[in-house]
Amino acid sequence: MRFGPKSPLTVLFMVNILVEGGITMSRRGDNIHKRKDGRWEARIIEKYTEEGKACYKSIYAKSYTEVKEKVKSHQKQEIKPKTITCKTVDEVCNEWLESISIRIKQSTYALYYRRIQEHIKPYFDNIKIEQVTSETINSYIKEKSENGRLDNKGGLSPKTINDIAGMLNQVMIYAQKKGYMSGYVPDLIKPKQEQQELIVLTKSEQKELVRYLQQDTDKIKLGVLISLYTGIRLGELCALKWSDIDIPNGTLKIDKTIQRIKNTDKYASSKTKIVIDKPKSQKSIRVIPIPSFLHEKLWNQRNRYWVNAYVLSGTYMYVEPRIYQKHFKRVLKEANIKEVNYHALRHTYATRAIESGIDVKTLSEILGHSNVKFTLERYVHSSIELKKESVERLAVSY
Repeated sequence: MRFGPKSPLTVLFMVNILVEGGITMSRRGDNIHKRKDGRWEARIIEKYTEEGKACYKSIYAKSYTEVKEKVKSHQKQEIKPKTITCKTVDEVCNEWLESISIRIKQSTYALYYRRIQEHIKPYFDNIKIEQVTSETINSYIKEKSENGRLDNKGGLSPKTINDIAGMLNQVMIYAQKKGYMSGYVPDLIKPKQEQQELIVLTKSEQKELVRYLQQDTDKIKLGVLISLYTGIRLGELCALKWSDIDIPNGTLKIDKTIQRIKNTDKYASSKTKIVIDKPKSQKSIRVIPIPSFLHEKLWNQRNRYWVNAYVLSGTYMYVEPRIYQKHFKRVLKEANIKEVNYHALRHTYATRAIESGIDVKTLSEILGHSNVKFTLERYVHSSIELKKESVERLAVSY
């Protein structure tokens, strides 16, 4: 039979020489290679950590064939990742929450805790985490969409459902990393969130409200004026002290907020508690310019109170948000303005700012939003007055 450089017999003959001579080259995917000292080295998994992470070690032999046999022998031992069984969804949720508690705000912790207790625990009662899949969570999402309210009056809002589903997804990823389960692939159905129409005072309503507020301006009225012309949140207003207001430079500093949250201490005598914490995000820590007319009112009030007194109370004791909300409702009634939520003042400020031509980036920084996109999508909406003015300008141009 003919031998040639590319004949089958020649190739077979050369392979036999290479293998028997101990100079076999490494093959792709083997994780085996020849060392400079002539030995062959293979990398194999020796064990898995509690978190499911593989720990490798090296084995050596004089030839490729010999080291390959050692690898096969080791693989027969069937080393598998450690799995810790008998963990329920509730147990893993609580463990996950504690693991992130050091890097989240008290209010965020309380919110997650409440959602676990009210929405997750009742549904997944005593179910093992290893039994939960994306399909399981999607069935849960569907049920919560139809009948998720605690008062049994319908489903939860898409935003609330998406927030809870996002929490569950984080819990599942955490469980997989810890070795409590395996094979979880995130594939969740997110309910569509429709943008709700924001409540904004009309220009005439705002004018009438300001007229009322400037008559015998007391601490309660002053707080409404501050919110209406700076756009700060209710919790930020309640935490505002006179020391945060720089009268000479005409600015106020926002670096804290007051909230009433669920008390997660099961031995506490009260179900809720007041916390004074950092604002909503890092961007919410900001300095805001004060309009000149408001600056004058603050100047007149400033010398009446101690520097560390709260603006709304004039004392060292704060006025909590839900109490001030009641004062605000009374103000609206006395001013003959329709009842709106306090946050409508923030929406109104944003709308008037855009109508006056302020650029969105500047407005976003004043409002303390995390990004400009959120300002555009959430707060900057065209009022009916602005639409009418635009239509009139268009008509005049023809």
